[in-house]
Amino acid sequence: MSLPIFFVAMFYCFYTPFTKVEESFNMQAIHDILYHRLNLSQYDHHEFPGVVPRTFIGPLVISLCISPIVAIINVLNINKFWSQYLVRMTLAAFVSYTWNQLMKTIRQKLGIEVSIWLLLITLTQFHFTFYMSRTLPNIMTLPLVLLAVNSWLKREKKKFLTFAGASIIIFRSELVIFLGLLLIYDLFYKRLSIIELLKFGIPTAISLILLTIGIDSYFWKRLLWPEMEVLFYNTVLNKSSDWGTSPFLWYFYSALPRALGVSLIFVPYGLFVEPRIRAITIPAIIFVLIYSFLPHKELRFIIYVFPMLNIASACACQRLWNNRTKSMIHTAFSIIAAGHLIGNFVLTVFLLTVSKTNYPGGIAISKIHRLATNDQNVTIHIDNLTAQSGVTRFTEIYSNWTYSKDEHLKAGDEELHKFDYLLTEVKNKYAPEMRLLQSTHEKIELIECFSNIGVHYTSLVPLKIRTKPCIMIMKRRPNAVLLKRFFDVSIDENEQSGSELDTEDIEDELEIELEVQDEIQEKPKVLKKKRLRSSINKLKMKEIIEAGKMEEQQRESEESGTIENIDIQSEELVINDEIQDTVNFEKDPVNDEPDNTDEELENEENLTSEELWPLEDNRNDEATSETSENTKNNIKKIISQEKTKQLLEEFKKVDLSALCDLTKMDTKDCLKKILDEHVEL
Repeated sequence: MSLPIFFVAMFYCFYTPFTKVEESFNMQAIHDILYHRLNLSQYDHHEFPGVVPRTFIGPLVISLCISPIVAIINVLNINKFWSQYLVRMTLAAFVSYTWNQLMKTIRQKLGIEVSIWLLLITLTQFHFTFYMSRTLPNIMTLPLVLLAVNSWLKREKKKFLTFAGASIIIFRSELVIFLGLLLIYDLFYKRLSIIELLKFGIPTAISLILLTIGIDSYFWKRLLWPEMEVLFYNTVLNKSSDWGTSPFLWYFYSALPRALGVSLIFVPYGLFVEPRIRAITIPAIIFVLIYSFLPHKELRFIIYVFPMLNIASACACQRLWNNRTKSMIHTAFSIIAAGHLIGNFVLTVFLLTVSKTNYPGGIAISKIHRLATNDQNVTIHIDNLTAQSGVTRFTEIYSNWTYSKDEHLKAGDEELHKFDYLLTEVKNKYAPEMRLLQSTHEKIELIECFSNIGVHYTSLVPLKIRTKPCIMIMKRRPNAVLLKRFFDVSIDENEQSGSELDTEDIEDELEIELEVQDEIQEKPKVLKKKRLRSSINKLKMKEIIEAGKMEEQQRESEESGTIENIDIQSEELVINDEIQDTVNFEKDPVNDEPDNTDEELENEENLTSEELWPLEDNRNDEATSETSENTKNNIKKIISQEKTKQLLEEFKKVDLSALCDLTKMDTKDCLKKILDEHVEL
């Protein structure tokens, strides 16, 4: 009877294949054991240890089980991500098997009808089967808890103490409340004597403590008992509240209703009509009540009690269904008992849809793999949110790529500009850090994640899942270094002048880069013009042109022996021709249709060269002499010829195709247009 549970868990596994940060330690540990083996220096937990240490015993057991299959995967050169599926399938198999053992005991004690109802209820609920394949610390110990409860029901004392001790000492210390209540029940009703407890319990506890200290100290490279440090952190230091707090009754009005669905309403009736289940169900409720005193609450913390409460619901539904022929009221209640499974199913479908939007990091890394699948030696920086919402070592499928999760890199850091791709969180699309990132990287795609649930009373489906921009995929621009240099110059000049960056310009540029669906309706060509206008002003065009003029003057001076008769108009053409021969412009297809925004640039575009450059034909002798003298003075101040070449090389890297339509004008005219619009001499 465990196969249906296992297949549902597998469906959830393939529907939502990625993981969250709570699962990361065990998942990364399994990866490292499988792929790095005894090379502990490469293990992920040394670089990202987490808040508290966790045990390696669970990951070690799973790794040993699947290592032969993983070896075959490696030999066949199959995508490494399939190994993550294998990990989750193995964990789900452990949980399914132990759940089935408990089911057999329930069938023996309460009858086959109760076990069938228990199976149907569990299948139609969401969280238990959804979490079965997830490498949470709570799920790693769930098979031991189910075996302990099963042994307790069968009165197998030694097995109960062994499984309970392993659950508490190695994995989750809070289970001392739930399993301890079962132990107290045995002691109170003399099913277990104190002598038996001490005689078997103490050696078992010592053995388990030595086991976890020995194995985990080896992997962590220091002497430790992981679960003791976790207990100290959560209780004595009470640091768990740093990760959020919830009201005292949150488990009862939020977690349990979502986890058990409509089945929750049958729990009281099941306790009333079936006294035999009270010994196992009441301790589960008390465990939730006591655990509520800890301010930090998560649904996964109480997942062990779901099967116990479902047993009560199954007993209630079985009694209502068996009495369906006694009266009209009994018939109505039996229909409710059967119909509540449909309610559970509808809730499950809704929660599954929500869960699909909770892993933006996994979606982002998979999209990059598809976008750059043929690229070699790609470098990717993965920020915190991305790493916490889907990225694991199993998702690093290309061995010749570099995946960096350096937490210390911030927007504007020079090291960040060298990455080919960035996966970065979008906290605020108008934030200054986004402007810094866009100086060197361009947006490729925006990944959305769950935001909230909206209610639409006029819609056929009143509940709507709302998403928000969450992670941005950014690709390094070809001229990223040069753009960053001039961007920094722009910032420095503003700081030196005491002025601030124009907020409206920043918002315009970021709105362009972070447009989502129909937020922006302007055309690509105009958007690029507006985005690059401020950057072009910072390219020091005047310096480049003047440097080119002086270089040409020196060359002509050496040939003719004089520099008095300089034709400024001719030199302009020489520089334009030189740049035309050396600059490799890349064409960027844009929308060539006319648009209203181009009219805003009409005044600038109508500027003529006569307004900027004096013509030789209009000069008199006195002006010519004065120009010649000024030119001599400028030569003394000009930068070296090597500097001129360097500036020209930098200008060579600039992509101007976004500002000019190079299909309709040559580079000479394009440069003239740039000078007319952006350079003030």
